[in-house]
Amino acid sequence: MSDFISDIKENYLKMERELVTQLNYDVTNQYLIAGSYREEIWADFFRKIVPKKFNIARSVFIMDSNKNISKEVDIAIYDEQYTPYIFNRGIIKFIPVEAVAAVVQCKSRNLDSGVLEKWADSIDKLQTSNDSIVRLATNIHIGNESNRVTQTATKPIKILCYIPENKTGKDDTGGRSKFDIVIEAYKNNCSREYNAEENSSSGNLKITFSDENLREILFKYNRVGEKDEYENDPKYPKILRERKISDYEITDESVEYTLLSFIFQFNQMLMMINNPMFFPHKAYVNMLNK
Repeated sequence: MSDFISDIKENYLKMERELVTQLNYDVTNQYLIAGSYREEIWADFFRKIVPKKFNIARSVFIMDSNKNISKEVDIAIYDEQYTPYIFNRGIIKFIPVEAVAAVVQCKSRNLDSGVLEKWADSIDKLQTSNDSIVRLATNIHIGNESNRVTQTATKPIKILCYIPENKTGKDDTGGRSKFDIVIEAYKNNCSREYNAEENSSSGNLKITFSDENLREILFKYNRVGEKDEYENDPKYPKILRERKISDYEITDESVEYTLLSFIFQFNQMLMMINNPMFFPHKAYVNMLNK
């Protein structure tokens, strides 16, 4: 019966190689069509690994109640439990930043650092509002008056997905430093067929995180811009600093199960921002009234 564990691990390794193979297909010489094809592959990838409480939308804009709007976002991962609102203008969708857990930028071969930095900056300038009033089981939550809540703001996790010819080195930035997670589906050694020999080696994904531990994640995405003033606060236990993203890696001798590791790593990050900001209805009313 213990063989089923090995089967699960090998299945994810096979999925990883198949994902990279699909992304590297030369489907067309039309750049826009090929780009849309690859975006859908990435979107389907995230649909398979994030909880159903999150929705995934393609080609949207993120907005805030201060009239700031991001550049076009290839893929948005957003919560619909507390913030089900999408503002539409025809087929164009604007999603409030309070709902957004992650934004994904998809690129093919070459990275333009100027373009990527401007895109990332358009996300970073968005500001959440805590002007929310919600009835909870034990009290009435009033966002502007909450004392020492664990979430005072929210910031989308910025993810870059792209397809380099070869596995990159640490010095190959090209604008990657502006992102929280970089997923590379590199082409070298990628085969269109899966066989036993390939099964013994790693897949062709390289995933890099800018965050080191869970405490960094807690403050970066929930207490945006605040100083770490609670070093000894029991509300932020020591384990958050000790628990590293790298602790969630799955390896087996010389094999790296990058995809399977990422599922645990990314979903642990989402659990750190699992309580999305309550929607600040009044802030958006004020924006629309101006």
